[in-house]
Amino acid sequence: MFEMYETRDKIRSGGKDRMSRLIEISNPIELKRLTYFMRIRGVPVNIHWTVFAVIAFILLSVIRQPVLSLIGLTAYLSVLLIHECGHMIAARRLGCTVFEINLYPIFAITRFETPWSRFDHCIIAWGGVLAQAAVALPIIAFIAVFGYTRFNPINEIFAILGFFSLGMAVFNLLPLKPLDGSIAWGLIPEFIRRTRARP
Repeated sequence: MFEMYETRDKIRSGGKDRMSRLIEISNPIELKRLTYFMRIRGVPVNIHWTVFAVIAFILLSVIRQPVLSLIGLTAYLSVLLIHECGHMIAARRLGCTVFEINLYPIFAITRFETPWSRFDHCIIAWGGVLAQAAVALPIIAFIAVFGYTRFNPINEIFAILGFFSLGMAVFNLLPLKPLDGSIAWGLIPEFIRRTRARP
């Protein structure tokens, strides 16, 4: 998911997103309603307080296997972050400033300025599911060829980043608001329109 801002103010970035380290972890981390956790290529990643509440509840409910549960939760949040990073990369490639990524328990939002065209908007919508597919398909292919490992934590990561993530991506392509599919499939008519408009 994503939200756009009607602005073309490039003053803060000089027209381009500044280059920065790939990942910068916040130090220290101050708990707030939206807790700033890290930056990815200069884009702040915030975590809503309900995420921490859900993590605490789940860990208390499965106290016998806290490590395995924590690994599963981390992998799940990674799926959300991978998806939003796909939006971020696509938006930046198309010249849009990306303001922030916010993670919630069952969804996440990338906030960026409004794209120049409907066509660009559709491409950004596809960015999230393509990023998930880029991670999930190699994992699924590995499992299909070699099977699962002898280690449960690794198998859990494979299952979540592979099959679960791909299932989420397919679901997200349903042409229903607020899912990405409500915008992404507009790429087809936009492409046809552009093709017909060529001299």
